[in-house]
Order: sequence, then structure tokens, then C-alpha cells
Amino acid sequence: MTNLRQQIDQLRRRFALLAEMDGVAGMQDVATGLEQFLHHLEPRDVDEADEQLLMLVHGLSGLANFLDPGSTSEAEDRAEGDDAQGLDQFLAIFKKDASKRLRGLSISLMGIFGDKGSEQALQQSMDHFHAIRGSAAMLGLKDIAELSAALENSLSSMAKIDPDERQWPTKTILRGFALLEAAINSNPPALSNRDEAEEILDILGDTSHGRPSTVDSSSAPKTADEPPQTTQIESKRDASSPDLRLEQPILIVDDVDTIAASVGFILSELEVPIEIASNGQEAIQMLQEKPFSLVVSDVDMPRMDGIALTKMIRSSEQWSKLPVILLTSLDHPEERQAGMDAGATDYLIKGAIGGGELLRRVRELLSVAPVVKRRTRRRQRRILVAEDTETVAASIAFVLSEGPFEIVLATDGKDALRHLKDNGFDLLITDMQMPYMTGTELVASVRSDESTEDLPVIMLTSVDDQKMAREAFDAGVDRYLLKGEIAGGKLLSVVEELLPHS
Repeated sequence: MTNLRQQIDQLRRRFALLAEMDGVAGMQDVATGLEQFLHHLEPRDVDEADEQLLMLVHGLSGLANFLDPGSTSEAEDRAEGDDAQGLDQFLAIFKKDASKRLRGLSISLMGIFGDKGSEQALQQSMDHFHAIRGSAAMLGLKDIAELSAALENSLSSMAKIDPDERQWPTKTILRGFALLEAAINSNPPALSNRDEAEEILDILGDTSHGRPSTVDSSSAPKTADEPPQTTQIESKRDASSPDLRLEQPILIVDDVDTIAASVGFILSELEVPIEIASNGQEAIQMLQEKPFSLVVSDVDMPRMDGIALTKMIRSSEQWSKLPVILLTSLDHPEERQAGMDAGATDYLIKGAIGGGELLRRVRELLSVAPVVKRRTRRRQRRILVAEDTETVAASIAFVLSEGPFEIVLATDGKDALRHLKDNGFDLLITDMQMPYMTGTELVASVRSDESTEDLPVIMLTSVDDQKMAREAFDAGVDRYLLKGEIAGGKLLSVVEELLPHS
């Protein structure tokens, strides 16, 4: 500890040198601050230095090494391991705190976009983004700080607008949150997709001026990133818009629900109808029932793999010109050749789909893909989803977004009852296990109310338990499904069965 003053002075000189380097901003401020700190440092402070002060010195040394490893002196070279450990400690603290903030954001953001968006949730979200922004800036994580600032500023601008007049860039904020989460969880923390970040920053730059992210004109159609209201998660197809005669629907084929949902989320930016099949046989059946403009299929699947599916598509005169993109987990040249020989239009590794490559190729293919007649539009129906797990709620919303439905989320049974009291709904989908009130208790309450006693109800559960199923039916549910069946097309078919066309 006796040489602490010398260590700090050495750091001051290093940051002064870094200040003279091109492309390293703010280093002179650090050097000046260390000089002022030295000026006020008393001998007693050096002798009684606590762990926080020592950690600060180690952290700053690690930061200097990170910015310019070649500027270390011989003495610093000997302490390089300690310095790196100091920086790692700062980054570990940042990641731990930021991860807690992200968990808070996953809840507070739902409170913003939910029915009658909560002003408290809005303030909490701004606070979380502000804290991440400040910590990232202090550690020199410029990209993370910039994205956090843009998200915070967007929410701050919306806070100044009357709640009934807000037009949230919902999709962009959620994309920004996902990108931020991936950056914080990476090692070292950094944005993995700068192009996507720039796109998000550009859109949020408009909202930071207090206006929607797209042109607000009565003659201009709303985009998926500019929902007509702030209180619902809307269908990708707005039932109130003019009935367009043509469309380019995409069929996604994958036996893993999470991958199918991920591909669907990536392609949702195209704002075209998207449907999912869990294997090749189901895909053939769906192609026979309705026309599609493009197929994106996994290769390795049960009950007809992607290569066999491609061969069947190419063997049919009506589908012979239908573009097919095959996706695979591993890059096997022989498998790639087999897919192309079968007639695939393109072939991608799944690890590359999130970097914009899949979106780019699908967009290119849609420019020459067949255009089909839009199915008859149905009257938009309102569906209330009571689910306390955000990821499951999002999966349900995504699956139902293909239909002409207006989807509203409730976080638990009590919240669902409040929604049912204030708004008219055509269907209730509820989880079995929720805090405050179980799904069975919710259904019993719904059936006991004269205004909702005939409301169709679908119960979802994670466990295949006959006793629980009997209790659910005794309470008055119309259908009982396992959550694993959500993305397999069964949920949508049951919903359409309970809500006949009008």
C-alpha cells in the first residue's frame, strides 16, 4: 500500500498519453481527475486504503491495458494479471447489476404495453435503462451506453405525451431490449450486430422527438412498428385496414417450437402472413389446403425431413416454382449438395439466421415469388390471454397474430378479471398455474358472472395430469391443451373452432 500514490500517478500519466491517441475519447478527463485525486490524497488515506480504493486502482489499470496494451511499463507488465483481474471485477459487477435491471425491464415493459399502460412501469423502465447507460458509459462500453440511452430517451419522450395519444414503437423497443440483453450477456459485453443497432437507433431517434417512428398520416398505412393503440398487442394483419386482394404468405417448417418461433420473429419484419408446420408431412397438408409464396424448412425432422419435403414440392406441378430455403444446424457439404439437388432455392446455417442473412435472402426471393389471393377477411375478434410467464405469453401472441385477432395480455387471474370487467372479449385463454389466482379459480369466477358465463375458455398447462384436467372441465373450460401444443398449429385451430367465421 505504501506505493499507492506512485501507482495512481503512473495511471495519471498513462491516461494522459492515451488522451493523445486518435480515436480514444474522454481520457484527458480521467487523467485530470486522477491528478485532482492525488492533490487531495492524504498520507493517512494511503496507509489505510480500503478494498474499494484498491479495486478502483486495479480497475483503472485494467482499463488502460485494455485500451492500449502496448503502453504498459515493466512494473505494470509484472502486475498485468492483477490489472486484468481488476477490470474483470468491474465487468462482472456491471453484468450482474445489468442482468438484474434486464429482469426488471422484462416485467416493466409489459406494464407499459399492456392495457391501460402503467405510468409507474414507464418510470421504472426509464430508471433501468438509465442505470445501465451510466454503468456502461463509466466502463467505456460505448455501444451499450448508446443503445441504452436511445431506449431511455424514447420512453422519456413518450412520457411527455398524453397516454391516449401515444403510438409506441413497440417492436423496435423489444428488438432493442433483445439486442441489449445479448450484448450484456456476451463476454466481453459488446453488441453483436452493429447494423441492427444502427437501424434501431435511427427509428428511436424519431421517437425521441416525441413523434411516432413512422409518418403519422391518415393516408399512410400503419406499420407493424406503429400500432394504432398503445394498449394491445395487435395482429400483423389489421382487420380495420382495406381488404387487399393479394399477399405473400410464408410457411415455416421446423419440429422445434422455439426455433420456428425465432424464425417467425425474424421474418415478422416483412409484415407478411406467417404459418408454422412441425414436420414435412404437416407442411404438405397445409400446402394442399392453402397457397404459400415461400417455404423455410429445417432439414432434420421426423415424419419427412426437409430434403424429402423439397423433393415432393418440386415433383408437384402446382408448387414447382415455389421457393424453398433449407435450414440446418451444421454445415455439412454433402447435405447441402443433397438439398440443392432436391431442388432447394437456398441453403443456410441456423447460426446465421439472426445476423440479417435470412431476412435479406427471403426479401430477395419474395420479390420474384408467387403472389396469392388473400383469404377472405374475418371480423376481428378480441382474445384475452392470462399468462404470468412473459415468454409463453409472447409465444401465444405470435401464434395468434396470424389470425384476425386483437390480443390483450393479463399477467395473472386477478388482472384477467379486471380486463373482463372493463372490456368485451370473445375468448379467454388462461394458464392453469398462476400467482394470486389459479386458472381453475379464474374460470369458476368467469362462469359465475352473468356477463361472461358463456365466454369460450381454453385452459393451458405444462403438465399432462388427468386430475387437473377434470378439475378444469368441472370449472367450465371448453378446451384443455398442453403448452407444448401451442406452436404446432393446434392452438390456432382450436381458437378458430371456438370462434366461427363471421
